[in-house]
Amino acid sequence: MQHVTHDVADVVARAVEHDNFRIRGYDFTALLERTRLTTENALRQIAECVKAHARPPTSGFYVGAVALGASGTLYLGVNVEIPGVPLNHSIHAEQFALVTAMAHDETKVVMMAASAAPCGHCRQFMNELRDAKSLICVMPSGIWPLADLLPHSFGPSDLANVDRLLLEPQNPNGRAPLLEMSAIVRSDGMPEMSFKEASAYPHYGVSHSLVTKASRVLVETAYAPYSKSPAGICVRTSCGSEFTGWSLESAAYNPSMSPFQCVTARLVACGKLLEDITLVVLIELSNAAVKYESTVLLALAQVAPNARLIVVNYHDV
Repeated sequence: MQHVTHDVADVVARAVEHDNFRIRGYDFTALLERTRLTTENALRQIAECVKAHARPPTSGFYVGAVALGASGTLYLGVNVEIPGVPLNHSIHAEQFALVTAMAHDETKVVMMAASAAPCGHCRQFMNELRDAKSLICVMPSGIWPLADLLPHSFGPSDLANVDRLLLEPQNPNGRAPLLEMSAIVRSDGMPEMSFKEASAYPHYGVSHSLVTKASRVLVETAYAPYSKSPAGICVRTSCGSEFTGWSLESAAYNPSMSPFQCVTARLVACGKLLEDITLVVLIELSNAAVKYESTVLLALAQVAPNARLIVVNYHDV
């Protein structure tokens, strides 16, 4: 187990309690100056320290991770398991850290540290990054480039001609699909209707705020180069806070993250409980090759059975 100094513990505590699992670049620089730690050893300690905030009710195995962005900011992550849901819906700590980076508009990660060696699932997920082969992976047992941990890898270039890789900004045509009013909305207790019609009946609970936010992340953030099935989600909690998530695909398919997994990472990073979810808006293509409605229903049934799910299917116009 990595020894954690009081300075590192204090910085991690502030990041978790006040900055949504993020350590600003200037705070990290100050930490290095105070402690005289190397970057790699500081990252090891941070990963070891943050793992206490993991939520693994099934395995009981706690993992922490930290991604160093090109901007100098650190993005923390922990593993999260959803109670009662199959383990393949779990969020790995390295995935969590990359979602945290995306949520703060980081466009490149140069180093990833974890409190345990990254599993094959995470190595494959990190392979979606630009210059993945040279990504430095810091573990308790040593430091290696991802290329050494994932030799003879299968990645984006093997499956598709992918121009935009993970973390890289999307360049949309400047409009969200729902602005075309081409969407069909449905939920329990309401008839299927157009988005425009549903918006005219407030008692159906079709929130413009949630729909707009879910639509925005679908267009600007979702990464779905293989299935061409981008999806966005926005949830509202009992305190009125709103959080978004998006689809994140992997060339190996199974390490892909659903919108619900991404929004779960954001909820945990902001100190929220999944049982606090009261309303969910999921937006996906009507004719998508991959749809997420069933997985959202599966998760909600376990963690927030009283939450309402509104599904918005739009046509790609």
